[in-house]
Amino acid sequence: MSPIDALMIGAGEYTTGCVFTAAGAAPDKPAGVVAITLTDMRRRGKIGTLTLCDAVGTRMPAVRQTMAEKIGKAYKDMDLTMRTFPEDDVEFDANAFRAAIATMKRGSVVTLFTPDDTHHAICMACVEHGLHVLCAKPVVKKLSDHLALAAAAKKNNVLVAVEYHKRFDPIYVDARDRIKQTLGPFSFFSSTMTQPKAQLDTFAQWAGKSSDISYYLNSHHMDIHSWSVRGESRPRRVTAFAAFGAANERLQPKDGRKIEDTITLVVEWANKNGSNGIANYTASWIAPKSDCHTQQYFHYMGHGGEIRADQGHRGYTMATDVAGFTQLNPMYMKYTPSPDGCFAGQQGYGYRSIEEFCDAAVAVNDRTSSVQEIRYVLYFSNPNTVHCPSESYY
Repeated sequence: MSPIDALMIGAGEYTTGCVFTAAGAAPDKPAGVVAITLTDMRRRGKIGTLTLCDAVGTRMPAVRQTMAEKIGKAYKDMDLTMRTFPEDDVEFDANAFRAAIATMKRGSVVTLFTPDDTHHAICMACVEHGLHVLCAKPVVKKLSDHLALAAAAKKNNVLVAVEYHKRFDPIYVDARDRIKQTLGPFSFFSSTMTQPKAQLDTFAQWAGKSSDISYYLNSHHMDIHSWSVRGESRPRRVTAFAAFGAANERLQPKDGRKIEDTITLVVEWANKNGSNGIANYTASWIAPKSDCHTQQYFHYMGHGGEIRADQGHRGYTMATDVAGFTQLNPMYMKYTPSPDGCFAGQQGYGYRSIEEFCDAAVAVNDRTSSVQEIRYVLYFSNPNTVHCPSESYY
């Protein structure tokens, strides 16, 4: 398999682990996810050139220093050679991504982790240049943008996927398979995801403006639920509720925006057999600091049984004099190096989500597989996210 070039758009927490707040990067991803994964894949011969783009050039020296400390010095043979956009003296350039895209060969991959309201324009520019795009959720926020992007991807024969890494969590995968095979028609689903208030500081510029906590966290379990019942159920009616107060008190926004503390979506689902089900998805970013960065769990009840998963507590804990008690989850990202000093997190579902996409892009480029085949093999497609003709609702 020949190496594929990669462009990373967005140089923040998830990509590089660089965060300009007192709390710094979240403890579940202290060195980021994207850059460390692609750099290790280059060490393994699967990635060619790397390019990094952000809108703020003046931050790039700090970003490069962060990656040097957290990746280059922390692990053996991690080559961080890459071109960055824009130039270091540029205070802000919302269109820097266009210059970066212009340098990429057709068939290269792009990872996109930027504020939600920028996704559509950047994705379209990448697709029209013939690039495969792995985008943070939500890939878009409007149905019209979703349909336009899907049409452009088909026209240009490229992959566009949402980076739902929980689909690679072995426990969630097993739960999904059990739901489909043994638990019967859907009746009830409840999920919760909460993060501490310090996360608000990381997203202070866009919280309550270009996105919200539901797009950021609820989307994970909405996807898992929808993925689990695809072909058998469809959402019919949605009601949303929000709580306010703590987020505004912490961030004190000067532009008058109201930032949701907690959002709950209540959704009625219609089942193929004529019955119905109810789901509620809750997400919050005003939780206190706790034993894990993200409290996250779900409960599914079908007509023939139920299943529960607690992703925040895997029965693996550690306590130190410095950091105190914490829950560990190396199934997501493993940052502890191997005995020989190399990065050893290749089996983490955060890593696998990115690697599988890159492998799929190579397969499309080499014509050993088609976009349509990849779409179903990797389960990236989710027909419940768009309005389909009535005969294909399920």
